[in-house]
Amino acid sequence: MHYDPNAIFTAKDIRRAGRLNKLLKWVPRYRTSGRFNARFINGMCSVGRHLAAEPANIGVMVKSLSVNGGKLPIRVLFPEKPRALLLHFHGGAWVIGDSKLDDNWNVEYVRRCRVAVASANFHLATDDDLAQTIRDAHAFTRWALDSRANFGVDKVFLEGESSGAHLAASSLVRLSRSRSLECIAGLVSYCGAFDLSGPASLKLAADSLVIDPQAAGRNLDRLLEGSPSLAVDDPVVSPLRADLIGMPPGLFIAGQLDPIIGDSRSMQTRWQDVCGNADLLVVPEGPHGFHRFPTRLAARTKTVAVEWINRRLRNEVQEASFNA
Repeated sequence: MHYDPNAIFTAKDIRRAGRLNKLLKWVPRYRTSGRFNARFINGMCSVGRHLAAEPANIGVMVKSLSVNGGKLPIRVLFPEKPRALLLHFHGGAWVIGDSKLDDNWNVEYVRRCRVAVASANFHLATDDDLAQTIRDAHAFTRWALDSRANFGVDKVFLEGESSGAHLAASSLVRLSRSRSLECIAGLVSYCGAFDLSGPASLKLAADSLVIDPQAAGRNLDRLLEGSPSLAVDDPVVSPLRADLIGMPPGLFIAGQLDPIIGDSRSMQTRWQDVCGNADLLVVPEGPHGFHRFPTRLAARTKTVAVEWINRRLRNEVQEASFNA
């Protein structure tokens, strides 16, 4: 299904977002290919992590997985009697991000969907070791599927932003080769990247808001060159090239002004053709990462995702009651 933006956003929402975009034209674009700026931002995130307060009236648990001799920290926020476990894969071009600083984003899911939300501080590829980042994401997802009973739930959702959506989809492709995905209730993607060769929309973009298209392309090249074990045509590396058979329902959200919108459109089309269970929302006046902006456009987009998850959970309950 393709959502009708006119049924979700008001003309006022779109005008306000357009005014913000006029201001963003004067803001320097983030160059994802730079490693100094990524390390600087991660340093600031580290400071912010220590200063950030714990969320109120929400359970918090911190775990650590052993992955390839290293430690993978996992942060879990949970309500009483969660209905499902949601895995949040943060964005940041595979090189920046922090799970604790996403607490406010994740708490919304906890409160509005009554789900436990787990997020992982997977390896940040400022050393260009994307292979380790992908391994961490796969280990995180396997842990969730194997541990869901510990949270008193049967179903798991995956949710990711930009590079995080890539890691979520990559994990599904990898796990589908060795186990059933029946316990996965859905995938939610915001501004996802699914083909590491880069979509045509990125290669053709002369300019964009928020991120620099040429730098984004160089970042992809650099990550692949730094991980010679990865092949861009491997479906685990580029999930858009997977056969997608047996995938759970998917919700793909993209900004109309995002230079990587082509990946979301292409993935939703293939997912729908193969599985018949993919939805797409293209948000007018939405640049890359728009869903994190303090706008009504972003808030209404988050509500679409929340309602989609809640609808999936209601359907699961109804199916279970019918089968019983």
